[in-house]
Amino acid sequence: MNWRKPGRPRHHRLVTELHLRGILKHSRQGVDWRPGTLQTRSRSRWPTIITLLPLALLARVEAASAEDREWAATVYVAQISGEEGWEDVMVNPAGSSYVDDYLVVAALSSTYARYGDGALQLEAEGQVAYNFGEQHHWEFNAVPIVARWQKFPWNRTLATSAAFGLGLSYATEVPEIEVELEGESAKLLIYWMAEITAGPVDGPWAVSLRLHHRSVAYGLFADEGGMNGVGLGLRYHF
Repeated sequence: MNWRKPGRPRHHRLVTELHLRGILKHSRQGVDWRPGTLQTRSRSRWPTIITLLPLALLARVEAASAEDREWAATVYVAQISGEEGWEDVMVNPAGSSYVDDYLVVAALSSTYARYGDGALQLEAEGQVAYNFGEQHHWEFNAVPIVARWQKFPWNRTLATSAAFGLGLSYATEVPEIEVELEGESAKLLIYWMAEITAGPVDGPWAVSLRLHHRSVAYGLFADEGGMNGVGLGLRYHF
């Protein structure tokens, strides 16, 4: 009688042994077994992967079409006009008179609706502005409605958009320039802006030309006040 301990059949043990030898052979090919140099060869690939990954992500952002981008950041510098009405500034911004006062504006906007296959889009925008020159104060503008038209016949050559936005403007001080120009003003006024942008087709960058306007809304917020600023800057979609 054979009193050998029970176990797996001999052919099973042979298969397992061959399998382990194969693993050991492949692992030796990927490992430097010399003393003090024990490291896998695949580990040397990580610097290349880490370097190429940000470039691949950047290329994906650059390749995205304008309709896929939901956010935009705009930075511009504007000079305040000495004209009484915004109509004069809008019709002839280069020929209008200006005062020695400026503002630098940083704006962030988000698209929340599109119509007509992307021809018209609605945005909400927030702005932080600083007035400098003859006056020094901060200005905060909330623009919940910005209607932007971006389908023009020449868009295959030059991507162009035209926008109009309406909201509220709050100055941390009653603007001295507005008082000098209009006789009086207030911290809280109506804000609206008109903008034209132009840039490369499917590119994230565009040049921005804006009319920055604070208004009493025909006496709703104050009897007199408000100002017009003509600004030039850059708009970046992402």
